[in-house]
Amino acid sequence: MKQNQARPPLRERNRQRVHQRILNAAFELFRTTGYDQTTMDTIAALAEVSRGTLFNYFPTKSMLLIPFLKELYFQRVRPEVLPYLETQPTTLQALRFLFISIYEHIFKFPDMDHAIQALQQEMFHPHPDDADINEGTGFLDNVQAILEYGQRRGEVRTDIALEKLTRYVGVLYVSLIGNMIDMGATNKYTNEVDILLAFIGSAFR
Repeated sequence: MKQNQARPPLRERNRQRVHQRILNAAFELFRTTGYDQTTMDTIAALAEVSRGTLFNYFPTKSMLLIPFLKELYFQRVRPEVLPYLETQPTTLQALRFLFISIYEHIFKFPDMDHAIQALQQEMFHPHPDDADINEGTGFLDNVQAILEYGQRRGEVRTDIALEKLTRYVGVLYVSLIGNMIDMGATNKYTNEVDILLAFIGSAFR
């Protein structure tokens, strides 16, 4: 009985090891070869798994891009936000800092168009195993920390739940970058962010 009870955790650990090995291989190839030039075959070879195993874990290459973008955010963007708040910016300045940091660290990555499409898909058509844009990144945690900071400064309304305001800002931002790829306007990112922030600022009051 005890032996049977021990088998599921062992299988799960093995599954997690294979999952992580695939992610590590994909991340390395995305960085060194680029997303477009990376194939599922090269990912499988580097991860030392069969093609069938790879497709069981990740049916499409874009599903591997989403966790890669999340890792970039977690490692490069998230750590910058709270230290910036210590400089006492306005709420809108802090949001702008966050959005520009995302651009600098993520959207300047080669094959940026795929990154934008993947984030849009993540927000509006999430994959069952990776559905929460906040999971693994802390994006909405960062937005909420900024809005809570703004409430303490009297710059953000308090008659709407903080969690709702956070979700609204997150959806608006991801909608913006999705529309930018549709319009081929990614080079106007900063201007579009400023327009969005002007709208958000009017809604905060």
